[in-house]
Amino acid sequence: MPAQTQPTPALGLDLQPRLSRRGLLGAALLVPLAAGAGGISSALAATPRARVVSTPIRLDSNENPYGPSPAARQAILASVTETPRYADAALVELAAAVAAKHSVAPSQIIIGTGSGEVLKIAGLLAAEGAGGELVAARPTYEELPVFAAKMGVQTRWTSPDTQHRHDLQAMHEAIGEQTRAVYVCNPNNPTGTALSKAALERFIRSVPASTLVIVDEAYIDLADDPEVGSMIDLVRDCPSLVVLRTFSKIHGLAGLRIGYGVAGPALAARMNSKQISFPNVAGMRAAIASLGDHHFLAETYTALVTDRRRIHSALDGLGRPRTHSQGNFVFVDTGMPHATFSGRMLARNIKVGRHFDGYDSWARITIGTRPEVDRLLEALPGALGA
Repeated sequence: MPAQTQPTPALGLDLQPRLSRRGLLGAALLVPLAAGAGGISSALAATPRARVVSTPIRLDSNENPYGPSPAARQAILASVTETPRYADAALVELAAAVAAKHSVAPSQIIIGTGSGEVLKIAGLLAAEGAGGELVAARPTYEELPVFAAKMGVQTRWTSPDTQHRHDLQAMHEAIGEQTRAVYVCNPNNPTGTALSKAALERFIRSVPASTLVIVDEAYIDLADDPEVGSMIDLVRDCPSLVVLRTFSKIHGLAGLRIGYGVAGPALAARMNSKQISFPNVAGMRAAIASLGDHHFLAETYTALVTDRRRIHSALDGLGRPRTHSQGNFVFVDTGMPHATFSGRMLARNIKVGRHFDGYDSWARITIGTRPEVDRLLEALPGALGA
């Protein structure tokens, strides 16, 4: 770009420095993104009284309040220069980065606009052929069952076991001639419970080879039970298995909608051929950067798991039944209708998760920042009538 010359006063031009439109855009982006540049440590250093809360604390949607990481924030800013172009290069780079993380080939990766898109692609596969069925446990994350129903695939639901986990025996017995797919969310949303790696692997190997198995590991990065583990290594032996991950949870990129699946090469090719939309460049650049920000991810894990344990301990002290959650939320029996508890919490300026069928007195509560968790712990005894 040619060097700019200073106009002379004789031309009657304004000599005051001005910010270009690109500069204005950068400044506008920089303010909210730089607000978290200090990382999770600065957020944890805050006290419950450090700010005035005028709107309800949102502990209702399983969002990660600490992300994006500092590296991801810088990548979002830098991606502005790429926005005039289609994001083909970013897509290839993200697939390569994810493949390297899991020690698989890039051809085994399905990148989606959130893992929800990958779930929908699985639903399209299940809809191939008439009269297909999906086997799933209830309650669980329902994006796949809802979409599958729109495609003409009915869900055969199973009930959880006594520990609120997927009942794998019941799910196996539900598989029939019309079963096109089996869905396992592990750790499960909304119960937070997780199956052991050994039990889930045995179940997957027992499913007919012609049946698609979808394992949704959106919350696996937050599991602290040593018996819980990923199924990604199993895709080498099970060509009908796809394992889903998301950048919406521990990576804190929910608003940018980036997720992925890992499968054998043939299944991945089938799923990629049914791609519904194209991920955005800012989200993909942020995801690539976040994968490498190991320090931030470790700090985020420690903060969320520590506060999950604090909430569990408080609920135990209040005598309330709960699950053994492995996600960034807890699931508790409040002993009252969900609407009553939700109203009591909202009166204390805290929003909790929605009602779930079959769990009329239970509530899902997301783990917020340390100050937000402090506020929650102050509010719980009164809201629970303790």
